[in-house]
This record gives sequence, C-alpha cells and structure tokens, in this order.
Amino acid sequence: MKRLFVFLSISMVVVLLTSCESRNSHTSLNEERKNPLVEYLQQYKGKDYNVGNSIQRDELWQEREDGLVVLQDSVGVFNNLKGHINNITARDVRDSKVVEFWVEIKPENYFEITLECSHIVHKDSLESDSLYQIVKGLSNYSTVYVDGAIAVTSKCKAANASWGDKDLQFSYPHYKFNVVALSTSPLPKVSDNVQNAIVIWRRSFEGILKNGKSAETDENIASFKNATENLTPEEDAYIGKYVHACSLDLFRD
Repeated sequence: MKRLFVFLSISMVVVLLTSCESRNSHTSLNEERKNPLVEYLQQYKGKDYNVGNSIQRDELWQEREDGLVVLQDSVGVFNNLKGHINNITARDVRDSKVVEFWVEIKPENYFEITLECSHIVHKDSLESDSLYQIVKGLSNYSTVYVDGAIAVTSKCKAANASWGDKDLQFSYPHYKFNVVALSTSPLPKVSDNVQNAIVIWRRSFEGILKNGKSAETDENIASFKNATENLTPEEDAYIGKYVHACSLDLFRD
C-alpha cells in the first residue's frame, strides 16, 4: 500500500504536466535505424562458448543483465522495436482488462529476443484505448513495432522471464516488457526532449522501487520541469503513457 500511495502521488504530478492521450509523440520515421536493445543483447550471443566453466558463465550472464539496466537508464525508452506478435490473450481483473502478448524479435538465425508484454486498461476505457484496439484486431505472428522499457524488479534488476538455463539465454533472451506504444507500421522517433525527461523521471522511480519512497531532489524536480516545459501536448501524453506502463514494476518481486 505504501508503494501504491507513492505511485499515485507521482502520477498526480505527471497528470498536471501531461495532457490527454494523442496518437503519437514522435518526430520522424526511420524503419531501418539500429536499435540499442537488439545490438546490446546480440553482442553476447556466442560469448558463453568462450568461458571455461559455469562460474565464468554465470558472471558473464550477470554482466549482461547489469549492463542492460545501465543501458535502459541511459536511453529511457527503447523505440521502434520490430518483431512478430504472438500469444495474444486477455483476462478480466476486477474492473480492468489485462491484455498479454509476446513480441518476438529475430535479427539472425539462432538468436531471438522475446519481450513479454502486459497492458492494463479499465473496462470503461476499452473503446478509447488505442493499444487495446490495435492488439485486439491482430492475428498471432503479425509484424508489429513497439516502444517501451524492460521491466525491472524491486531491486532494479531486469525482469528476466527465461525458462531455460543460462546457456540458452545468451541466444534466446526473454524479458518482461512495459509496452508504451504499438503499431503495425514503423513508429516515429522519440524526441530528445522526451527521452531526457524519461531518463530524469526514472531516477526518482527507481528510488521508489528500492526504498518504497521517492528519491526526488530539488535538482531532479528542476531538471524534469526544464525538460518538460517546452513539450508538445502529444509529447506530454507520451510521458504519461510511459509512467502508466512502468507502474507495473511496483508490483513485481
């Protein structure tokens, strides 16, 4: 309850800084641009073949997991990840609908990243929720593009959802993923101002995850205000979506 109360308090601040939902918050299209998440995980493919024993393998795996969180903290949001949607399901939880699906990214043979996504929407908002409406109309294995962030645990560790042993995880990484936007066509680039604001917001959010309270400082508040004061309404709305998506991390182990 303490985490929930703090999150609601931060959400009220974000609401004051953001406007109503819009179709997108981006500036330009570039389908072929490199994605730092894919590049980062791909560089570890095959590295486990060069280790001498399981201790070295475990340390290499932990290096990858820790580096992934550092990467995410530096970029804020992973933009325009291209993959195929699969395992689309929905279930009712009280007054909400929980939509769940996987996005599978296969940049080369024998290497595949799986992003396990959840999206919660109040039943009264189903008709107006763009992500729900898009996913509802898709077939499994459709090509999609997503924005979002790797989910993190209360210790700010990447929420690894792999079922196999660590040997397989170097070639088939599988993570929980907080999806912010989804489309069947390439998503536009997130502006530098939006990314900067998200990076600043994550500093405080991770303080909540670790300590159950905000790590706000006067410097963070001033930085966030400066980063958001010239945003468009669409960009403000994008940050609101990001905060909503990442709120699920408050309830992970």
